[in-house]
Amino acid sequence: MTNFKSKLCLALLTSSLTVPAMASPEKINKPISEKGTLELCVNYSTLKTKAEKVATIKELDRRIQLSEKDHKNLKKKIVEPSDTMCGMYMILGKPIKEQAKRLSTMAYKAVHIYPNNYYVTRMGLVIKKLPRTKDSIPPELSVKRPKVQGPPVTFIAPGGQPMH
Repeated sequence: MTNFKSKLCLALLTSSLTVPAMASPEKINKPISEKGTLELCVNYSTLKTKAEKVATIKELDRRIQLSEKDHKNLKKKIVEPSDTMCGMYMILGKPIKEQAKRLSTMAYKAVHIYPNNYYVTRMGLVIKKLPRTKDSIPPELSVKRPKVQGPPVTFIAPGGQPMH
């Protein structure tokens, strides 16, 4: 009986040591070419080695996601209007909060909240950089249009009937 218990303990011990060594599907590092564009942009700010950063920039350039201005501002570590949203994510990382609105079928607008600034993007380009202070609120995604009063003159259609 003791021999059986020792073999069982040995089997359980060796299996518990080998299971963590096996990689789960979530932990397998995908090749950079298989990663999503947004994932590459957001995770760039957390990369440690220069080789990883160079490879990420090369892949994003291959996907035509970065402008010349993004390359200049990456070196300076600043975000300005007319930078791409990908460039903003690469420099600042993941925002505290984001809020987006679809303006039309192919157009969208988003507000990105970071510790020191609000960034407004439209169609993937930064259009505004606003300071974030204690008493400030995020910019609105849409401006409410005022009610428009009809024309002061009554239009009379041919035939003599007023149209209003």
